[in-house]
Amino acid sequence: MLGVYLHLTDTAVVALRYTLYPFVWINVGAWVLLRRPTVSASWRRRLAAGTLALGYFLVLAVAGGLIRHGGMSMSPSVVWLSPGWGPALFYTTEFVHLAVLPFEVVGYAALAVLVYTLVLSGSRTALAGLLGVATCVGCLWPVGAAFAAILVGVGSPLASTVPGVAYDLSTLLFVVTAGALYWASRRTA
Repeated sequence: MLGVYLHLTDTAVVALRYTLYPFVWINVGAWVLLRRPTVSASWRRRLAAGTLALGYFLVLAVAGGLIRHGGMSMSPSVVWLSPGWGPALFYTTEFVHLAVLPFEVVGYAALAVLVYTLVLSGSRTALAGLLGVATCVGCLWPVGAAFAAILVGVGSPLASTVPGVAYDLSTLLFVVTAGALYWASRRTA
């Protein structure tokens, strides 16, 4: 099936790990969502938990670059990238730019639902979800690079290495965050 998609969309596998990472995000996200406990709560608590989870999703989406400040208005476009990366939807207005990459949307949504579950259960461990913001190593890298430049100098090997492994680190942090939130939700149920 992967071969058919690559052939039909005329995309190429640049690095196997970048082709596999979306499958990790999507499968881990689906697994934790299907296995999370159900929690009964009042409609007020559900509304509050939903509001917090939506806010959490938006923070992840902004930190991950799915939503950012707009620019020159462009009509919606679909780009056929590697599976999981695409089909990607891009849309820009003068106020907002949306980049819908399927694996990140599924991953961030899964983390938000786990936070929702933890808030419903009244667990304080929902704060563990803050680790999820760090799943966007690529977008947090400029801050880290500036800090590294101060500590070890601008020409350090670290400055050229981390951008190349940003999705490696992001995927690891996503799996750790999803695991921590899932484990916490199972303990509180």
